[in-house]
Amino acid sequence: MTVIAENVIALAVVIAVGWLLRRTGAIGPQAGRVLSSFVYWSAAPALLFYSIAETPINQVVGRPLAVAAISGLVTAVLFALVARLFMKADVGQVVLGAMSASLNNAAYIGIPIGIYVLGHASYGVPVMIFQLGFLTPTFYVLSDLVGSHTRPTVSGVFTRIFTNPMVIAAMLGFLVSAFDLHPPSLVVTTSHLIGDAAPGTVLIALGASLVGQTFSMHSLDGRLAGLATGFKLVVQPLVGFGAGLALGLSGHALMAVTIMAGLPTAQNAFIAATRAKVGEKIAEVTVVITTIGSLPLTVLTASLFLHLGA
Repeated sequence: MTVIAENVIALAVVIAVGWLLRRTGAIGPQAGRVLSSFVYWSAAPALLFYSIAETPINQVVGRPLAVAAISGLVTAVLFALVARLFMKADVGQVVLGAMSASLNNAAYIGIPIGIYVLGHASYGVPVMIFQLGFLTPTFYVLSDLVGSHTRPTVSGVFTRIFTNPMVIAAMLGFLVSAFDLHPPSLVVTTSHLIGDAAPGTVLIALGASLVGQTFSMHSLDGRLAGLATGFKLVVQPLVGFGAGLALGLSGHALMAVTIMAGLPTAQNAFIAATRAKVGEKIAEVTVVITTIGSLPLTVLTASLFLHLGA
């Protein structure tokens, strides 16, 4: 448990370093965006590629993928029901709130947590497969439908999915793993060099992005953001834990799917809200609060599993 706590604290320290660099002006206002772009287009895909390629395919599909699907869908539906029936949210608020309550930041926060807490980046892969392949594009379509932009097309949705660098990297990694291929050593070395930069870089970028963040919880959007935060950090991990138990997972595997279900809200929620001009404050606030809250939640989850001997 001490090792897990130390590693989570280390992640928090790196985030704090990013915040300090931006707060003191050591890095400029565009640094977070530049670092995030580097991770999105290069570092995270490289890490994802070699993590999948070097992992037996049965470890990244199967029951962990089913847990990711169940926890994401159940959480989104439950949030939508509560927000619509009890808080009288409009359709746009329901869609973006449900997206904020259920979409996991498996690519950015999941990678460092997978490596430094669970022992391998591949633990986040099932979540990424489900979200990039189904949940994220579904919410993009729904947000466009309730927003002010032109209606989405089937070709546009597929283009968005299959031009995503992490989808491409995952597909290539699966090909290597499934067919037991052996990429040239230059490819392996290069992917490790670039991919190993992903965890630290994204945490620095995240810390930098927190400078100047302000919000109010008194409006309906603020209350919906609070509700989405509760669903993201409490309901979804509990659903993931229950689904894992029902599917026969135990020990480290059960802890992994539970921790992955408790990851913070993915920034795709804010991107979708910005595109549609609907629920922007809900997504923004939920991303910030769940990102801050996910690290102590990870320590709490791991300590409970270790204390109970799971």
